[in-house]
Amino acid sequence: MRRALRLLTRSIPRLDRALLRNEGYLSPELKEYARRLVTRYDEAMTRLAAKGDQPVSSADYKLLSRTISELRPAVEMYEQLEKKQNELGELVNMVVEDNLMRNLVEEDKQRLLAELREIEAHVCQAITPRDSADSNSAILEVRAGTGGEEAALFTGDMLTAYQKLATRQHWIFEELHRSESEKGGIKEASVSVVGDGVFGMLKCECGVHRVQRVPQTDAFGRVHTSTMTVAVLPQPREIELQLNPVDLKVETFRSGGAGGQHVNKTDSAVRLTHLPTGIVINMQEERSQLQNRSKAMKLLHARLYELQRQEAQDEQSKLRRQQIGTAARSEKIRTYNFPQDRVTDHRIGRSVHGIQSVMEGGNGLVDLMEALRIHYETKALEALMKR
Repeated sequence: MRRALRLLTRSIPRLDRALLRNEGYLSPELKEYARRLVTRYDEAMTRLAAKGDQPVSSADYKLLSRTISELRPAVEMYEQLEKKQNELGELVNMVVEDNLMRNLVEEDKQRLLAELREIEAHVCQAITPRDSADSNSAILEVRAGTGGEEAALFTGDMLTAYQKLATRQHWIFEELHRSESEKGGIKEASVSVVGDGVFGMLKCECGVHRVQRVPQTDAFGRVHTSTMTVAVLPQPREIELQLNPVDLKVETFRSGGAGGQHVNKTDSAVRLTHLPTGIVINMQEERSQLQNRSKAMKLLHARLYELQRQEAQDEQSKLRRQQIGTAARSEKIRTYNFPQDRVTDHRIGRSVHGIQSVMEGGNGLVDLMEALRIHYETKALEALMKR
């Protein structure tokens, strides 16, 4: 954030002179961006209060309320900033001949300067461009990569780490699908993680995770390198994605695989096909057809919402696409080196020691996620200044 602030603030030899010219601290581009947010906020407030011939629909009411809630912190901080700048401007323009009064005015100016610096930092943080889906819940998908059985075991370890993280964050962690290897590892799995801000926190986990350790399957104690991949899809809110029943083909069939007497006895498994996109979801984890259909619908909604988001991002800008691009399977984002008790995130060049804390979903993992959040916020601010 400090690096971003240095880019956003101006180099002014004398603050008094700058204030007299009404330049302030922030660059004109950033100040204009903040003003646009204030305008959006005011328009949403006016629309929400509309009565008479143009009542607000239930869906619009939810969208407007969400817009107001998201913009309010930035608007309030910017209004505070302008208020303090006006107060400081009045002090700068004040003509004082008495020495005692001049000292008191100087003290007030220094106090306001300190307050302005603090408010300015909050403004920068509040207006940082954010993904509109950051506050959503998410679908987490893990898959074993190269490394055979060891890759599957590592995938299972990572899924457990995310489950423990969800427990610490008071999120709801529900398994939707799991395919296990012969020795108890995970070939692939999909889970629903429900809570406020889940996608915003987990999206930086997208990509290829590499592990270096001695596998349980190696009798000679040799260090092996294996990989697994993580994908995180935002779960749409009801008002963000509407699914037309006409576009959906629903089929039932008998479950296969291990499962006792129930398997192949009833048509409890469900296959959903979204005809316009060709997306197919098979679900047979539960004994109840209703439960399988519910899970399949949740996964289908997430896939369609992600497709919708990617299409919009492709049209808008390459910068926005980069946030989803971190899920590319060829990109190694992090290495877990067990012999050295170290986890390194290659995107920010940061290493943390105490690998157990990361694998337990503890502070080690949370610290990496926070560092990545700050990193991407800083890049977003830098990109904003180049527009």
